[in-house]
Amino acid sequence: MLTQIGKYSITSSYLALIGQQPCLRIAELVWTSMALPKHRFITWLAVEDTECCICDEKVMETTMHLLVKCEWAQAIWKEVKQWTGIELQNNGIKQTLERIMLTHWKKFKEETIAATCGAILYYIWRARSWKKFKGKIVHTNEAATQIKKEIMERLQLLNSSKKTQNCRSFVQRLLCRRPNLCYQV
Repeated sequence: MLTQIGKYSITSSYLALIGQQPCLRIAELVWTSMALPKHRFITWLAVEDTECCICDEKVMETTMHLLVKCEWAQAIWKEVKQWTGIELQNNGIKQTLERIMLTHWKKFKEETIAATCGAILYYIWRARSWKKFKGKIVHTNEAATQIKKEIMERLQLLNSSKKTQNCRSFVQRLLCRRPNLCYQV
C-alpha cells in the first residue's frame, strides 16, 4: 500500500488488510508486567467473548457446557454411545470416569470406554478450536467417525494382548459396528 506521498509502507498495508479495529484500552491493564502471566491469561479470557462457538446458543462456554451440555457435544456422545452400546449418564467428565471405574467390566473394557471418552473430549475441543481460530465448522458425523476410527485402530494395535482376549466379544462388537467394515480380532 502506498502512503500519501507515494512510498510503500508495511504499516499502511497491514492496516488496510485488517481494517478498522476497535482499540481495547483495557488491554493495557490486562497485559501489564505487574500481573502474573496466569492472571493475565484468565483476565483476558474473562474480558473476551466466552459464548460457546460450537452451538451458537449464546451460552457461556464453561467446561460443563462445552464438553457435556452443548447440543453439538451431545450429538457426539450419543453417536459414540450407539456405537459402543454403552449408556453412560454424562453428568460431567469426572463423574463419567468415576462411573466407568465403578462398573464390573473387565479391565480392558473399562480402559477402552475411558479412552473413547478421552477421544470424544479431544475432538470436541478440536472442533471448538477449529471454529474459533480457523473458522472451520466440523460436523458431528466427521468427529464421531474420526473417534471410532482411532479407537478401532488402537484395538487393532492391541488385539494380541491378553486384556483384549479377555474382552473378545466386546472388542469384536466395536470392530464390526462400522458399516461395510469389520476387522477381525
